[in-house]
Amino acid sequence: MKIIVHDLRQESWQELGMRFHEKDIVVGDGQDCAGSDIGKAIGSCRQLVLISRCVYGGFSPFIQEVLERCRTYFEPFLELRHGQSHYVVKKQNKNSFGLVCCFYGDYITPEEEQLARIQSVSDGISLQARGVKIVFYDTLDKLRQLNSIVV
Repeated sequence: MKIIVHDLRQESWQELGMRFHEKDIVVGDGQDCAGSDIGKAIGSCRQLVLISRCVYGGFSPFIQEVLERCRTYFEPFLELRHGQSHYVVKKQNKNSFGLVCCFYGDYITPEEEQLARIQSVSDGISLQARGVKIVFYDTLDKLRQLNSIVV
């Protein structure tokens, strides 16, 4: 099962033509999602895909909100991992899923790209993902290449 969280408008999302399996979960902007449900699903998924407009070198407000809601799945305590402070995960899901962070935007500067990479890797460590893949697209048309990356 994979979880796809995106901030695309409905028309843009449908134009992508993403391939899905029966148990895949898609959370889009404007849809109501319960954070604890997403947090539990992350523990059992094999791939978490975040599709976000690059906003000042980070995720869009909607994607950030979904990640914040997932924090209910974490303990209120922090631990030191890889020299950084990260939330303790209630259920051990280490190495059970891969994180794919897809950023899009017309004019992503090298500084914004570097900040987005740092945030993506940090979120991957916090969620205890087995690996993080980060891709950037300058147009929504090129975002269709995502089908070859998302398994």
